[in-house]
Amino acid sequence: MEKENDFLKELILDINNSKLNIVKRSLMNRTFELSLNTFLLNNLHGWIGAYIIRTMCFELGINEHHIFKWRPENKYIQYLILNHYARGCMPKTLSLTALLEKSDWAENIRMLIKSGYFIKATLSFGSGATNSFDKTTGFEQILRNHQRNDSFSNEKWIVQKWLNISKEFRIHTFGKDILYGLTLIINGSNEINDFDQPQAFVNSILQKLPSSFMEGSLIGWDVGLTKKGKLYVIEANFTGYHPVYYEGFQTTGYVGDPFCGPIVCALLHVYFRNKHAISIVSAENFLMEKFPYLAEFFYYSSLFNEEFIEVLLRAKGRVKAIYIYLGEKTEFHIIKLVGYMQMANFADTIFIITNEELQEEAHRQFKGERIIHLVESSLFTEDLYKQIQRKDYEIKKKECYSHLTRLTSGQSCIFL
Repeated sequence: MEKENDFLKELILDINNSKLNIVKRSLMNRTFELSLNTFLLNNLHGWIGAYIIRTMCFELGINEHHIFKWRPENKYIQYLILNHYARGCMPKTLSLTALLEKSDWAENIRMLIKSGYFIKATLSFGSGATNSFDKTTGFEQILRNHQRNDSFSNEKWIVQKWLNISKEFRIHTFGKDILYGLTLIINGSNEINDFDQPQAFVNSILQKLPSSFMEGSLIGWDVGLTKKGKLYVIEANFTGYHPVYYEGFQTTGYVGDPFCGPIVCALLHVYFRNKHAISIVSAENFLMEKFPYLAEFFYYSSLFNEEFIEVLLRAKGRVKAIYIYLGEKTEFHIIKLVGYMQMANFADTIFIITNEELQEEAHRQFKGERIIHLVESSLFTEDLYKQIQRKDYEIKKKECYSHLTRLTSGQSCIFL
């Protein structure tokens, strides 16, 4: 125990005394073209989505090794750091090495397992998705192969308190900012008010962590809500380059998701654009031809303008209403976006506005409890609508939104 305490003291002292790696905002809007960079392609995990994020971090001057100086990809080190600054934010976690140092270790571990603890590897990949994190049944084999280490930084196994989880969330942060609009549910039913409490919980942890640890850190937090209503950090997934385990640059796996990857990546991109005045305006022809992902990425990046992001941030990720004008056509990218908005609880209500002829198709394409379909003619008097019908798409859209803006005065709304 004494060795463990000494290790923690040294770790925390190093973090507290570390030089702050400030991510500076450009004085002027800085744009660049996405191109192939051999250095950034080296040991990349996740391909084009991860490549965009790595390029953004590189352009911002973020040291992708910085956070891994303290090895937070190791779940035991992560527990020590987070529990030190935000006590109780993670389930009680014990080092197997520390337990084995005690004379009655065998009985001690057996009692812990009987009382609701389980064995977990400190270094694992995708164990949550495959539900393979519990290694208690292989305990005897683990003991036979376990080598006692003088350094807790190399701990391979932990004994952790089992949580009776009802829901699990992925919450994204950069530095000490919650990235609203990028919270998703991993397990459990998705209710409209689900994200408020876990986002506030993560925000409370961010404020307790030192800036030297957080500055320039893009993190996907896995947060569990127990059946008793208590929140815990299950794991914090740091973006960067792991120096030892699963070597290579990694970021949140959601940027590579076939359905929502381009949307998630675009939201991250516009966050950097708004926060640090840096953005990607184009990509090399070779990349555009090889990755259809990029066309979607640029589409959503253009859709998420400054006003869109500001409204979303003020509403902490959930606005009162989103109005989407389709007019006379459905749009594949919009269908995907509405699906994502429902997953990410963007709004209490999503209004889909079309003409009379498109209503039937719109009802087929856009479904959900929070979706309301509007016929554009219902927004105007009969005479005014006859005039508007003769206008082109953009003017009709502008007229619809102008009318709706007057009706929704004072409410947090987004118009797409």
